Amino acid sequence: MRFFLIIFISLFTGVTGFTQEILTGLQTNPMVKAKATEFARLKYLNAGLDTIPMTIPFFDDFSANGVYPSKQRWIDNFGFENDDFPVYPVNLGAMTLDAINDSGNMYPTAVPGPQAFVADYLTSRYIRLDSVFSPVPRRLSPTDSVYLSFYYQPQGRGRPPQRTDSLVLQFLVSPKHDSIITGGVITVPDLWRKMWYATGMSLDTFYLHNNRYFVQVMIPVTDTVFFKEKFRFRFFNYVSLASSAEPSWQSNTDQWNLDNVYLNSSRNTYDTIYPELRFIYRPPSLLKHYESMPYPQYCNDPTNEQRDTLDILMSNRDVTAHMSTYNYAVTDPFGSFSKIYNGGNYNILPYAVNPYVTYQKFAHPAVPFLLPINTTDSAIFLMKHIVKDETPGSTMGDTMQAYQKFYNYFAYDDGTPEASYGLTPAGSQLAYRFKLDRSPDTLRAIRMYFNRTLSNVSQQLFYLCVWNNNSGKPGDTIYSDLVMPTYADSLNKFITYHIYPPLSITGTFYVGWIQTTDDNLSIGFDRYNNSQTEIFININGTWNNSAYAGSLMIRPVVGKPIPLGIGDAAPRDLKLSLYPNPCTNGMLHIRIPANFDKQQILETSTFTVSDLVGHFMLKSRFSSEIDVRSLASGIYFLELKDPSGNHLGIAKFIISR
Repeated sequence: MRFFLIIFISLFTGVTGFTQEILTGLQTNPMVKAKATEFARLKYLNAGLDTIPMTIPFFDDFSANGVYPSKQRWIDNFGFENDDFPVYPVNLGAMTLDAINDSGNMYPTAVPGPQAFVADYLTSRYIRLDSVFSPVPRRLSPTDSVYLSFYYQPQGRGRPPQRTDSLVLQFLVSPKHDSIITGGVITVPDLWRKMWYATGMSLDTFYLHNNRYFVQVMIPVTDTVFFKEKFRFRFFNYVSLASSAEPSWQSNTDQWNLDNVYLNSSRNTYDTIYPELRFIYRPPSLLKHYESMPYPQYCNDPTNEQRDTLDILMSNRDVTAHMSTYNYAVTDPFGSFSKIYNGGNYNILPYAVNPYVTYQKFAHPAVPFLLPINTTDSAIFLMKHIVKDETPGSTMGDTMQAYQKFYNYFAYDDGTPEASYGLTPAGSQLAYRFKLDRSPDTLRAIRMYFNRTLSNVSQQLFYLCVWNNNSGKPGDTIYSDLVMPTYADSLNKFITYHIYPPLSITGTFYVGWIQTTDDNLSIGFDRYNNSQTEIFININGTWNNSAYAGSLMIRPVVGKPIPLGIGDAAPRDLKLSLYPNPCTNGMLHIRIPANFDKQQILETSTFTVSDLVGHFMLKSRFSSEIDVRSLASGIYFLELKDPSGNHLGIAKFIISR
């Protein structure tokens, strides 16, 4: 195997001369796909809700992290409520509009551009703008100074919208209705009026123009046509999918983020404040290097693995300062461990004076304890953070919580992809660095998260590899196996590739892959966490760090034996033997292992032969002898499939003339 890898790598580094890493958007949103299945079962709970107009004030800060927009305020499911894509949002969470629909897939209209198409809608429920009912019922009119305000941001942690793309706000002029005409009845569709729009740009350019990451927009409602019982508004975005000769690199793009949508009366152009005392980003991991790691590894060196301080981002959106308290607690939900940190009191200044709290005990609280040390294989701890205004009678404040998990794997990522990562051309190598605290240990498996690509064209073979350490960079290849990707349909669906036989490892080790084609393997890429210094790519035999900030969704599994289960890659038990190899006489023979029914395979299976860049050269019913005289000298793969097209086994061979 090592000899073959040397031949493979030398062939392609000699031809291409460079390795290119490319970051793309997603073809599917696994969180939305999972929610779509749940929503299909529960949608009857909200049936008919839109027939009852809601009253002002209308407000949504998208902090529920419910994936879909709240049915208490919105009528469609196209937007994505999340805390992963927005950068420095107004508060924890925002609504993202992109090119992925309510089922979690790319829109059918998402075809190679440059023609833009309408993608996501975010449409409010009917809202009564004819009257208010508190404290005293009365009619509304343009003199009541009604304003709709919101914050917006292009790109975030996604892909930037192009100049030809835009985010649009519309008000409903008249709802859909039937109209009687001579000879029958026609249906008149909703009539909308465009009230505002923004053209696409990158987040860097947006910040350069505005000196802020989110910009607030104030829209006055002045036309009497809108002051009626059934008013509504909606946002939507235009998307253009760049043309590409390689469909495996085409993906979701043109993200926009929305926050703090607020509609109310008695406002003015200076009424830009919605008083809040809020966390901005979710709780950080308690670990210095990882989001999660095996508990025995942590317990062997907890002082070097656990953070001394945390980084907490919070803000006071009011116009006045608020004397506040902050504390956090770490507890074992299934045990007696409990630790509380008390940051005391601090007068948090308003956002206009100091955007984010810098007070050490609030912004960078200490972690003056270690988690319990024991001999268990796994553990989980609940982290809960609370900031609260201490003014008597005040309800201002915020709470956030997360779990610190210790299972049998190392993870730099948080489990949610914001992008897809890939390498090109064939022969490119990537290695991901991990470090053991307790050596030796046993590498049992490698878990990988693959995003779907356009038409799944990236279902190509690759070499799954493990390297030892050589002065802080990958050294010798100590394991490799030829495998295929399997793509995620739901959140946190990692594919497990078991290591046969299990591999003894010590100290620092690297896991990754070698490309066999130019296609995008589409590895999940977490842009929220940054482990860029641990990612290495090979250029002309030299290992260098990745150019992209983020974390790959690749997790080595170590420790005790693990059972086979759901999410495992298809077992590769059918180890084909090809001879002669190298083949010089034009006839290649296939030997089936003795523990398989050769006759059944002969009668039902098919084989394909492909070259190093994934081009199919031969395809036929299975035979124990194959004529390969039409193939030029080179390296090829033979894959055996069952009648349903499922992978049974694979082998490599060389043609030498």
